[in-house]
Amino acid sequence: MYEHPFTIKEVAWLLSIRCLEGGSDQEFPVECPYCGDTRGKCSFCISKNGEIKNVFHCFHCGQGGNMLTLYADIMGLYGEDRCKTAYQEIINRLENGGQVTGSTYKKITCRYKAKTDEVKRSPEYVDLVYRQMLSLLQLHTLHKQDLKRRGVTDPEIKELERKGYKSIEPKKAGTIAKKLLEKGFRLDGIPGFFRNRDGMWEASFYEGNRGYLCPVYSLNHKIKGFQIRVDHPVNKRKYIWFTSSGFEGGTSSGSPAGISGYISPVQKNVRVTEGILKAELASMRSGHSYIGIPGVGNYKSLQPVLMELKSRGLQTVYECMDMDKMMNLTCRCDCKEKCIWCEEPERFLKKQECPYKRRKRDTIRKGCLKLYEMCETLNLNCMRSSWDTDEKGLWLGNYKGVDDWLYRKPPQEKERFY
Repeated sequence: MYEHPFTIKEVAWLLSIRCLEGGSDQEFPVECPYCGDTRGKCSFCISKNGEIKNVFHCFHCGQGGNMLTLYADIMGLYGEDRCKTAYQEIINRLENGGQVTGSTYKKITCRYKAKTDEVKRSPEYVDLVYRQMLSLLQLHTLHKQDLKRRGVTDPEIKELERKGYKSIEPKKAGTIAKKLLEKGFRLDGIPGFFRNRDGMWEASFYEGNRGYLCPVYSLNHKIKGFQIRVDHPVNKRKYIWFTSSGFEGGTSSGSPAGISGYISPVQKNVRVTEGILKAELASMRSGHSYIGIPGVGNYKSLQPVLMELKSRGLQTVYECMDMDKMMNLTCRCDCKEKCIWCEEPERFLKKQECPYKRRKRDTIRKGCLKLYEMCETLNLNCMRSSWDTDEKGLWLGNYKGVDDWLYRKPPQEKERFY
């Protein structure tokens, strides 16, 4: 069998493509990097019946190809030689400039190993390891500037740092793991840590997920995971998980929902929005308690949180999803993608519906509907929060997220939602 210098799993690792549960060492489901499907419709195949494949296919969106076309698509490589360019980039990134001699490449042992039973650590232990990890990191100026761009003030940035918003440093991936081990911590069962191809422990910090950590807190104020706000979005994804699922000794983050703000012993109401950082910023500026869910359609981790809050007296949930849910569907040629009406000279007079806007609005409304249904099942009131709307209740297009709306005012002016 011909031994390739890398496999499609290596490429998935470079592109921060999340492996899903199930499958085998040679064929496994992933979160589709094209359509985002997480049901296992997208499959990566290294080999089949003894024959090297390194191909992928998504049965939801129809995308498919090999590991080089995958890398070229996601990284935006074009032209006749894009696969050659992709091959060279993959080699360079995996070797990190240390194992290339002329045109001969040293064989790379795959970072992914045969699956082993994941070790389960207590929430207290995971929290302790993560806090020790955060003490070895800092928030870089680049990422402070990104927060200031959103309207976050210097005191608020300091508060975010205190809570664990720190920058990822790929060069410290091995050093951080080594320092934690020296302090006596075990890293198996801690999402985001794994054994590399040399059998050494390291953190999942690499160029593909360079950015800053957004900690996910539990109701008991324990850090149970991190979303990463990446510097360079992959396939329009600005947030990915700090996870080591599929690696030797690694484990999945589980895409948990996060709690932002103070939760009282008797919590009457809470607000739900999409994104860990968005929930944290909205809570800081408004003073309200928020739950941040991983994505508008990802409610799996939300139900147990609502059930626990209900036992504490929760009565009302405010849905604070992005205002795409109230988007005006008229084609105004303001989408990144051009629809069939954009070429019509009298498109504004015809007021035709943009199919892209329709799809986007339907997607977020479908996600909101899941929240309403969940609240109905739990016998909780669910109320829609909206902002920046016209007299018809349609979004004006100025402030998309609840954090955008709240941060339009100085921090001393608290916003009241009901």
